[in-house]
Amino acid sequence: MSKYQLPDRTGLVGKEVKVKLHRWALRGPRRGVFLGQGERGLSIRVSGGGRHIYYHSEVRSVRPA
Repeated sequence: MSKYQLPDRTGLVGKEVKVKLHRWALRGPRRGVFLGQGERGLSIRVSGGGRHIYYHSEVRSVRPA
């Protein structure tokens, strides 16, 4: 995989995940249910009913919780 390709995260849709961010990224919730990813970023559903979106450049890694 080149640095310009997005990792395939389709297996994580609907599962509880932990998001690791780069040091410079704005802080937000790091744990939630993975809703999917698009061309610009990915989104997670957090407890309390909110949805948070991260740009791909902000995310260091996404792994199952």
